[in-house]
Amino acid sequence: MSEERPLLPHLVPEFLTWLWFASERDRGHADLGGELGHIDYWVDDRIAFRDVDSDKPRAVLTGENPSTAPEARAALGGGKVLREVRLVLKREDREFNVTLKGPNLDLAGVKLPQLIKGAAEEVMYDRMALYEELHFMIAGLFRRFAAERATELWAEQTLPAVRAWVAGGAAAVDTEGDPA
Repeated sequence: MSEERPLLPHLVPEFLTWLWFASERDRGHADLGGELGHIDYWVDDRIAFRDVDSDKPRAVLTGENPSTAPEARAALGGGKVLREVRLVLKREDREFNVTLKGPNLDLAGVKLPQLIKGAAEEVMYDRMALYEELHFMIAGLFRRFAAERATELWAEQTLPAVRAWVAGGAAAVDTEGDPA
């Protein structure tokens, strides 16, 4: 009997926090290598936080640029963890919108780039290819997170930089992408 095993309880909130932090640290650019190459990504119009011991949203920020609101980092600094983040991912001329939700990194509210009109079968294959592209971009970002998280540099550099970023906001990340 096989049951789906959820990710470690801390992993998705750490990944979502790292995505938000890295989008500011790296100016929203990522090189995912291989066929994907360069993408741009940023936190869009929704961030939801939860208490560490509950999966219910406790604070939800919406609207234009909620990630820049003082309440957003105050929630992190106050011990809340990210439950969901609305992202925009842009590759070449295609822009994708998706909400990443914990605890299993579910995708919700997916908005794909405009499809080219054509026969129903062509449209279906185009949508399948766009979903696959979105999946590969998220997987590529997760691989970057996992690679950074699994090194000693996580504790020595990344974690202190994230803590400084939470405490000081955007000013804690300088122009070279290193903590101020």
